[in-house]
Amino acid sequence: MTKGLSGPRKQFLDVLRVLATCAVVLMHVLTGATDVTDASIVPEYRSLLLSVMDLVTWCVPIFLLISGYLFLNPERTLTYPVMVKKYCRRIALAILLFGVPYAASELVVAEKSFRVMMIPEALKMTLTGHTWSHMWYLYLILFLYLITPLLKKVLQILPVWSVVAVMTVIFLGSSVAPFLNKVLDSNSIPVLPDGGVYFLYYLCGYLFAVREVRVDKGRNVGGQMVKPGSGRRAGDNTEWDGETQNVESQAWNVWLIAAAVLIMGMILSRILAGFSIQMAYNYPFTVLLAVLLFAAGWKGGRDGADSTAREKDRTHRIPWQEAGALSFAVYLVHPVYVNLLYKFVKITPFTVLEQCGVQSVAAGHAVLILLLAVFCLVVLALATATAWVLRKIPVLRKYVL
Repeated sequence: MTKGLSGPRKQFLDVLRVLATCAVVLMHVLTGATDVTDASIVPEYRSLLLSVMDLVTWCVPIFLLISGYLFLNPERTLTYPVMVKKYCRRIALAILLFGVPYAASELVVAEKSFRVMMIPEALKMTLTGHTWSHMWYLYLILFLYLITPLLKKVLQILPVWSVVAVMTVIFLGSSVAPFLNKVLDSNSIPVLPDGGVYFLYYLCGYLFAVREVRVDKGRNVGGQMVKPGSGRRAGDNTEWDGETQNVESQAWNVWLIAAAVLIMGMILSRILAGFSIQMAYNYPFTVLLAVLLFAAGWKGGRDGADSTAREKDRTHRIPWQEAGALSFAVYLVHPVYVNLLYKFVKITPFTVLEQCGVQSVAAGHAVLILLLAVFCLVVLALATATAWVLRKIPVLRKYVL
């Protein structure tokens, strides 16, 4: 059985990784198209584009929630040597191996020629964070990895309620306050740095891990309450497991319904009410949606708890594991195909939409949604094929991907 950071590999994490990676690709397909498109044709589709962005910007927060859930797990011991040699090294190598060529390509395009000195220039650009825009996440996660061992020591001391209090302050200062300032069109409300929201997502993952540890401990304690001579083994508490499964099933439905209601509200606010405020990953509704989606996927420790169930479910888990293993490489390479389509082939969803000669805005919305989906699938397919090939290279598979 493939092991995760803190026990049997959990399928819901692979599912979330895959879905978040697909959302990242769709987001960059959309933002890349608007970056190279004449702004004069975009306004009539602005509400639709904002709605699509609302539906995909939970992707990066989900990655951070997963990292917090795994690395900040109170039962997981991580020392600085392990963190640096295994995890930080992987991210640093990815930054260099992909960031330098991406930065060099920008120099080549700008000068329309190649010079040997472009290599050290590209290296300098990469080290200072001036490579392709999607690489910013790697710098962020590298920083979080570096502070994780110290953060875990702090979290061991702090009671959970104090961590929740800190998270509440961050949410109000880095998300709600900036949102209210935009709504009120003023800067009268004090705010915290927007970047604080990334720390918030990381800590949210920690809370899910803490909750899971407590559920597991409660299940184990319940399972040990067995009378001698009863013929039952310690840990075989069917009543406890049945009640826990029912509660977790109900909770899953609640989280999923809440996420669906929030998504519907976000779409209607754009389409019907014309709500046009745009924020990044600190948009309050994005924060809520990311947490709800993670909660809907999380199974409170039940995923992987029973070995027999795991073996029976193995045929369903393996495809998700394989797809999840490709997600990091897909994230790294997918902008290559977005740029090839948009900047070299010079075809975007908007250029195709113009050629379709759509007469009504409503029909244009429908066609644009279809085109975004098609472009996303094309980029995703090409990036996945490339990721699969790259992972066949032993050194890349072992140390980077």
